[in-house]
Amino acid sequence: MAKVLTIVIPAYNVEQYIDRCLKSVTTHVDSLDDLEIIVVNDGSKDNTLELAQRYAVKYPQSVRVIDKPNGGWGSGINRGIEEATGKYLKTLDSDDWFNTANIDAFVALLKQLEVDMVLTSFSEVDADNHVREKNVSTPLSSKVMSIDDYLVKNNYELGAPIHAIAYRTATLKNANYRVFERFYGDLDYIILPLIYVKTVYLSPLNIYQYFLGREGQSVSIAGYNTHVDDYLTVCEKTVTFWEEHKESFSKPLRQYVLNATIERIKWAYVLLLSPIYSGKKSDSINKLKILDALVKNDRLLYSLTNKITAKKVIPWIYFWRKTGINLFNL
Repeated sequence: MAKVLTIVIPAYNVEQYIDRCLKSVTTHVDSLDDLEIIVVNDGSKDNTLELAQRYAVKYPQSVRVIDKPNGGWGSGINRGIEEATGKYLKTLDSDDWFNTANIDAFVALLKQLEVDMVLTSFSEVDADNHVREKNVSTPLSSKVMSIDDYLVKNNYELGAPIHAIAYRTATLKNANYRVFERFYGDLDYIILPLIYVKTVYLSPLNIYQYFLGREGQSVSIAGYNTHVDDYLTVCEKTVTFWEEHKESFSKPLRQYVLNATIERIKWAYVLLLSPIYSGKKSDSINKLKILDALVKNDRLLYSLTNKITAKKVIPWIYFWRKTGINLFNL
């Protein structure tokens, strides 16, 4: 039976969460036969693999477990893309879960669609079970649009983190797309495939449940400090992507990628200068100089980052470039 949706679940040492994750996409799901659930165990040292295999035994028509050596979050996504056979592909982190009540309606929608990208609403859930819903733009929902038309109408913002995105699997495969294999590969996954996306559909269906507050998450202060080099690699990859494709982008996509690239550069400078993050590390300034040299190769990026201000007044990146003084330390 042809699968409608491939769900790729990279998993590493998540024995505390993997059952909740897999239960959400298998139990009480009438459309289970339309799902291809690929769990990629990334060299876990706890019972993650054993727990995932139980679901593969129970639901052999839908759940597959791939066991491989540790390679990082993105390596699991890449393996999942290689193995995927579903019409659409959506990622699911193993400490998160899907809104089971809406999966059947989502699958029914995907059966009808023939677009490159589908964006859905999602929720953020903290450790105290407080839920904050993140809804797609209602005026733009429930209709097929070109990616350019959508970006123009949405103020040149995608407005969608990885939790909201499902790509047509063929779009990723035909592009031979590979995500950055370490941490922050999700940032890679949001932007780089867009040059292959022609059409998009926004659905108000709330699917992804993003768990906030787990110790060691990559978006925590500790996570950024531990994996700052991974973030810098993704940032540099984004800058290079901009430089290589800026002349071939459509005008709306060019503006979106430019805005996103500036934001990533800005955050990289924060990580390397702020004492809250890596500003106190002895090698941070050298890393910043390397990144700054890359940015300087593009006159527009360099000019726009000079204009980034703190409190709408102080151009702190420009000040560091001209004086070498880190205003975060004052």
